[in-house]
Amino acid sequence: MSAKTKFLLIFLLPSLIFLGIFTYYPIFISVKYSLTRYNMLSPKPVFIGIQNYIKLFKNPVFWQVLKNNIIYGLGVIPTTMLLALFFAILINETKRFKALFELGLFYPLLIPMTAAAMIWVFMYDPDLGIIDKFLGLFGIPNIGWLGDARYSLLALIIMAIWKNVGYFMLIYLAGLQNIPDYLYEEATIEGAGWLKKHLYVTWPLIGPTNIFVFIISIIQSFKVFTQVYLMTEGGPGYSSNVLIYYTYEHAFKFWNIGMASALTTIMILFLLLLVLIIFGVFEKRITYSVG
Repeated sequence: MSAKTKFLLIFLLPSLIFLGIFTYYPIFISVKYSLTRYNMLSPKPVFIGIQNYIKLFKNPVFWQVLKNNIIYGLGVIPTTMLLALFFAILINETKRFKALFELGLFYPLLIPMTAAAMIWVFMYDPDLGIIDKFLGLFGIPNIGWLGDARYSLLALIIMAIWKNVGYFMLIYLAGLQNIPDYLYEEATIEGAGWLKKHLYVTWPLIGPTNIFVFIISIIQSFKVFTQVYLMTEGGPGYSSNVLIYYTYEHAFKFWNIGMASALTTIMILFLLLLVLIIFGVFEKRITYSVG
């Protein structure tokens, strides 16, 4: 090992220690406990192999929760990405009040999730909430957003889009700065309108930002917890329950650490598989530089 390599490792050591303690070790422990019976009736872990996984795969609730999480992701991710990119383009082309628009879109992210959840609980209230008051102007009867199994997951999706658009808008805005202006000028000379310019110039060259935002969005869609805990508690029934909240229930309501660890392991493997697929499919199709 060269002196330069050793020198670089010294600077990497704090990060490696942090990752080892707070990332890799917890993953290892989760995998270990997922192969055990570890609950209130069995306070000491007892090795049972893959029995926890078999029970989960035979449990229709698990598949309902997984389905909810996928629907949540499909509802939040593409909508948030498209809105964030659209707003980023508009702000990038705006000459006046640029900072004000950026702040207005980014502000929801500054509100703590707990406070934001309580705001939306009030807004979704069928009697006092502003959403049903607005829909009532069009003759639409009050909707029990958080108390109706048909709408509870949709309510969480709408709230998540509102909360995250500003964050991804800023990321897209930074990505747009790397696209040379002369490309837009040449497209205009060729007769391309606003839509075609962004479809054939912006979209291909924003590829690296797209894949970054896409991966972060997927991870966030599987980390949704606080709003579920405060707004619906996974209900009514299991209509708005998601993997991480279901894991929390097993760990801290049912005190079944073995099953909670199995759920954690499944979620980690599922996310890892998704990320590998994304890189495998899109990596070679991304344009990283112009020219």
